[in-house]
Amino acid sequence: MKKKTLLLLWALVGLATMAYAQAELKDYQVFHETDTIWNFGYKGVILSSRKMHRIDIAYPSSDLDGNPITLSGYVCIPDEVYSGAMPCDGMVLYNHFTHSDANEAPTRGYATGEDLVMANPLKPNYIVVCSDFIGFGLTADRPQVYCFGDVNGQASIDCLLAARKLLDEREISQGKFLFNAGVSSGGYDAIATQRVRDMKYSDVIRFDKTIVGGAPFDIEAACDDFISGKDDPKWDPTCLPLVLGMYNLHANLGFTNEQMFTEELAPYYDEWFMSGKHSMFDLDKILRGKTLTELVQPEFLSKKSPEYKKVIAAVQEHSLTNGWTPDSTASYYVQHLTRDMVVPPSAGRAFLTFLNEFDYDGKQCQGFTKSIVPERTRLQTNFLIPSERHAVVGGLIYYFHLAATLTAYPVLYYDGELNTHYADLVEPATLMGIIHLLESKGVDVRGTVKKLMEGDGSEGDSGNIFSLIASLNETLEKYGTTLEEVMLMADDSGVGLDDIVEVYIYLTSEPDSDEAKARRVASESEETIPVTMLIDFYQQYLTNWVNQETNGN
Repeated sequence: MKKKTLLLLWALVGLATMAYAQAELKDYQVFHETDTIWNFGYKGVILSSRKMHRIDIAYPSSDLDGNPITLSGYVCIPDEVYSGAMPCDGMVLYNHFTHSDANEAPTRGYATGEDLVMANPLKPNYIVVCSDFIGFGLTADRPQVYCFGDVNGQASIDCLLAARKLLDEREISQGKFLFNAGVSSGGYDAIATQRVRDMKYSDVIRFDKTIVGGAPFDIEAACDDFISGKDDPKWDPTCLPLVLGMYNLHANLGFTNEQMFTEELAPYYDEWFMSGKHSMFDLDKILRGKTLTELVQPEFLSKKSPEYKKVIAAVQEHSLTNGWTPDSTASYYVQHLTRDMVVPPSAGRAFLTFLNEFDYDGKQCQGFTKSIVPERTRLQTNFLIPSERHAVVGGLIYYFHLAATLTAYPVLYYDGELNTHYADLVEPATLMGIIHLLESKGVDVRGTVKKLMEGDGSEGDSGNIFSLIASLNETLEKYGTTLEEVMLMADDSGVGLDDIVEVYIYLTSEPDSDEAKARRVASESEETIPVTMLIDFYQQYLTNWVNQETNGN
């Protein structure tokens, strides 16, 4: 009897799911509500847990062609907030990372990092909103739309708008802050969500910060890197086939599996990538160690081939940069591993370039200048970790940062104004601030550097700037990196050339010299050292060095 009852219940759920998927909703509808437990831990070791109340909703959105579609998503509320025991600090619009298994839909209880954030010992009091996206939940009968920013960004925005209506009707506070977040392909979708917001919803939605990690912002750059490493087994073997298959399907490119993939993949591609029966973890186990040359036909691994150019043309047509004038008052945190073998760092670095080079009415927007100091800039970055482990290292660090940000904001801001005490605390985080702090403690930073640079290169002395750089490279090589890579990491992480020049001139000048005085004046007026000063300095340095070497010979 119990078995028949369960079967009947599942049949009713199935019919209800089909009805929601086929209907054109004008508003949201709740189709499931439950209490659940989210855990914080790693590899089965649970460090802390948190009770959450999850409300699964069906809501109206649009598909890739702009046609109406009913999608599913959830609104997840910490028990303390839901019960009224704790005030709500805000909301997080979370974009889940890559799935290929239909059972991994957020509304089926599959968390993809948001659990690590909310069950973190910091326990931020935020409501989490997350869309299943097309291909999951109520639309599991459709193929997913992977790395198509327009449709996924719209789906996320529509889920947020529906969640707001639900919370308003239940008289549940939405708090003060609103964050937009996602890692990996979820980071791509979070950027797409910010883009849709800027283009269509700037009057009703404002994110306090968009926080992304390991995002393939530039799909073309990622594909080019995959091709460059097509014979390297370290590269992830699933991402390029997934991109090729999705763009072939949704951009109607007309290629067959046999045209795109080798005999090792073509017969199995639809089952592995499109059936919704296999997770990305399963695919990784199946394909790990295979090179792209073994899986993808040569025509799709050559930048000059007509086939590859056709794919890239479709990618460019759907690029996140198309038609987007970023809101110059928006704030971003962008994280990427510097040797990521799943999402190439060039794909994430392209986002920094896009924001830094964007012009507003012919004038460069200074609001997106990178800085290592949080809240001093609208573009905070972290490209300092030289790791290949996209999911483990990148993911955990990203989620720790997200949890810390959510917890810190209610303390750092009062009615939108930055806590001045906090601003004073982070002031020494600049390069010059760190040097001045050391000097205030009695450390002779300038003297130490001068001693290193004024030696003759013998008996451990570094000698001139060139031998100093050479010695640094020798040291860095032991750790598998170079000075050039370190400089690139520093620039990606908000330590720009101006900062480096400022420090260099300060440390290589006499305390009462003209250079030092000029530096102090510039620092007091918050100006930056122009690159021309560095060029002039090196021209003079090289001239002196050549003269010394010539006279010595």
